[in-house]
Amino acid sequence: MCALALAWGVVVCSGTQAQTVLRYGGDAAFAPFESLGASGEPEGFQIDLMRALGRELGLEVTIQLQSWPSTVEAFKAGRVDVIAMVQTTERRAYAHFLKGHAAPAFAVYLPVGQAAPRALQDLQGSRIAVLDHEPMRESLGKWLSGISGPYVRTPDALSALQSVQLGFADMALLPRAYADPLMASGEVSGLVRALGDLRLQSYSLAVVRDNDALRQRLQVALDRLESNGTLPALRERWLNDEPATAEQQAMARDLDQQRTWTWLVALGGTSLLVLAGLGLRHRGRAVSHERTRREAAERSLRRSEDLLERTFQRNPEPMLVVDHHSGLVQDANPAVAALLGVAEDRVVGRPLRDLAHHIGMDTLKRMARAIDLNGLLDALPVSVTRADGQQRACLVSADKLRVGDHTIVLCIVRDVTERLAQDPVFRQGYQSLHEEFAQARRDAPETLPPTDHGEDRLREFTRAVAHDLRAPLLAIQGFMGLMRERLQLGHTDEALEYSEQVDKATRRMNAMIEALTNLAQIDQHPLKRRSIDMRALSEDTWTLVRSGETARSIEIRFDPLPPAMGDADLVAQVWQNLLHNAWKYSARVPVSRIRVDSFQEAGRTWYRVADNGAGFDMAHARALFQPFRRMHAASQFEGSGIGLSMVQRIVRHHGGEVRLRSQIGVGTVAEFTLDAAA
Repeated sequence: MCALALAWGVVVCSGTQAQTVLRYGGDAAFAPFESLGASGEPEGFQIDLMRALGRELGLEVTIQLQSWPSTVEAFKAGRVDVIAMVQTTERRAYAHFLKGHAAPAFAVYLPVGQAAPRALQDLQGSRIAVLDHEPMRESLGKWLSGISGPYVRTPDALSALQSVQLGFADMALLPRAYADPLMASGEVSGLVRALGDLRLQSYSLAVVRDNDALRQRLQVALDRLESNGTLPALRERWLNDEPATAEQQAMARDLDQQRTWTWLVALGGTSLLVLAGLGLRHRGRAVSHERTRREAAERSLRRSEDLLERTFQRNPEPMLVVDHHSGLVQDANPAVAALLGVAEDRVVGRPLRDLAHHIGMDTLKRMARAIDLNGLLDALPVSVTRADGQQRACLVSADKLRVGDHTIVLCIVRDVTERLAQDPVFRQGYQSLHEEFAQARRDAPETLPPTDHGEDRLREFTRAVAHDLRAPLLAIQGFMGLMRERLQLGHTDEALEYSEQVDKATRRMNAMIEALTNLAQIDQHPLKRRSIDMRALSEDTWTLVRSGETARSIEIRFDPLPPAMGDADLVAQVWQNLLHNAWKYSARVPVSRIRVDSFQEAGRTWYRVADNGAGFDMAHARALFQPFRRMHAASQFEGSGIGLSMVQRIVRHHGGEVRLRSQIGVGTVAEFTLDAAA
């Protein structure tokens, strides 16, 4: 008669010797972590690790490798006790994870002859094929949030590599465990590997959520294997994970010497010295571990400060940070000096009033009054005089911010001189705004001009630059202050957590700057008008949009579309954004229905994309085309918030219009025309 204790994987039979079993489930094709070898036997890093854990715990380990979905199903059903996988939000709902113990290697795969990227930042602007599953989505959000892609989401590694072969993507970012065997087998040719040792994910052991006792027991054993060198040796053997620095190697040699010394003392039989040696070794490890963690936190702080500095310095818009109390310019990026035509040391460290000969003392006083009264300045038209006497038309926005114990004013300037010369509509809007402020000053010279008339696209764009860049900038500054404070107190764990927040905010700010730069450059793009086959262009674009998720039930209908005259590269971005929105916002209905057609109105051809998705409240529609203004929370639907702004800019650049109408729970209709109004 036998009793089964699932929590520990222990089978006890009366009348016989107790037998303890730990059941491990894994992936049959995930070398070098785990796979079935040529003889059909399990092999790999995880296999050797589980056997070492079994020896450490005195358990018999059984190993069953099958397809990954089958393994997950067996784990949820309680047929296996332990699996190893990347920790994600979804998986934490049914699994209790140990600390990460290994990192699978990723690589970039691109066509032969194409310039290979040298760092992750070089992926910016490329079409990147990735796996469309939760671990990769979370990794992209954590490590590549500053890289806008676009991403071509595919169901498996073979599809990702084939999308590069066929030209749907410029490169693929994949785990080497999946992609390298496909390359070696000859199923995919004409591609090469680059950046072959990217570590974007952490691999962890996991048990079912109600089995905390087993998790703790495994973690203790895993820590022992890390300390005694077994786990590092397995990483080096299977994952080519060599010691990272000479200091780590020296520490390893010191530990070996200490172990040798301790063994000799033990042979001498002096128990007191043995205990003293063990105590010294433990203390040495603790001191060394704490020193390593502190150095990591300090490196992270320096890296975060460098990232903030580069983010501020590379902003194409002139930016100044002014101390509100003293009026001193604390910092200014190179764009300020370029706008004024002076050296940077003529701006930073000097009172703001020293710039009066560039913008006028009267204008400075108006700006100061506005900030004192309302705490912000919204799209003030200003004429800036350069050092060489040249006049530049600008828009100035500013926010008063509290950072620690100090109050600063963040000013962002936009030079619109060339835009005014090239765009009559923009010029008319700027002039109207200028007259509005002038009239308000004549009517009430000692008060601020009204700030509730900013619904035209000129002011809204400037507000986006000033307001939306403020949030990540404040986050960076705040978390860096907390990091310094925690490091001074010796709280390295908290400092490292804050460093991750700084990295995340910096990547977000870089992505926003890149998006705003691309948005602003649309108007400078010279149109190359030619006849466009709109039916073919929309269908090709849909193929790319849909490649990220083929399992969904989507009914899409393309009606015949008349050709259009326009710039095909820009119009493709219009189709890309509208079709992607239809695809994204209809994801939560049982059957997604999308229709692409056209119609004639007042002598103009309109193109239309309709869906049966989530829809939005038309009461908020005036914010639709503002950068970073979204109708849905990011937790519901991911996105940058720049897509419709891009669509509007491109369509207006062609002389056309774009409009949307929607109803919550019914769907959305987006329409655009490239024809000028009659």
